[in-house]
Amino acid sequence: MNLKLTLSYDGTDFYGWQVQPGRRTVAGELHRVLDRLVEGEYRLVGVGRTDAGVHAIGYVANLKVSGRLRVPSRSLMHRLNRMLPDDIYVRSVERVPEDFHARYSAKYKIYRYLFGREYDPLMRRRVWFLPHRLNVLHLNEAMRLLLGTHDFTYLAADERENGVCTLYDITFGHTGGWVFMDVKGNRFLRKMVRFMASLSVMLSEGRVAEEDVVAILRGEGRPRGLTPAPPWGLYLLEVGY
Repeated sequence: MNLKLTLSYDGTDFYGWQVQPGRRTVAGELHRVLDRLVEGEYRLVGVGRTDAGVHAIGYVANLKVSGRLRVPSRSLMHRLNRMLPDDIYVRSVERVPEDFHARYSAKYKIYRYLFGREYDPLMRRRVWFLPHRLNVLHLNEAMRLLLGTHDFTYLAADERENGVCTLYDITFGHTGGWVFMDVKGNRFLRKMVRFMASLSVMLSEGRVAEEDVVAILRGEGRPRGLTPAPPWGLYLLEVGY
């Protein structure tokens, strides 16, 4: 049996998705509950890792059960949500073909990064607060230089040899008093979207120019002072299959 799980989580108190000994992770909490709900072997596969503090609205995992469920599959979502902590919520459970793989079957991911200007203590772990307004019109033009297939090695903190990704869309706009950056791509390197968020701030402030963006894609290195944006402004919105 292969089940697709779609879930949301507040990443504030997690060290990301991946199981890590001695640390609280999203997968770790799911394993703790699944050990009680599955008799026999099972495998839980996530669409990818998320950094500590990063949130998710539409994270996808697949649960391959070699043994048997102790509850009917139609009741699994309800039982999981009763047993999981309040900062994880399973939005749906559906049966999928045996060859479905949460990571390798994915066609695209959409991430959102939120920026704010007026500080709100209730959103301190949800939004990156800045001392100035972002120039949304300028960013919608300048950041489009990143669209297409490029080597994003210098816009990430990744040890993998293959830094090539394809970005389909980058959009800046306003929602609920915040500025958002939505990015859609076929794959993302470690901290890549957080580097992009930081790059957009530097562009808006005039600390880098469009030529610097082109230089990144040419493999000429990253601009001085470019570091990843804080993790708490980042959300995995959607995974497409």
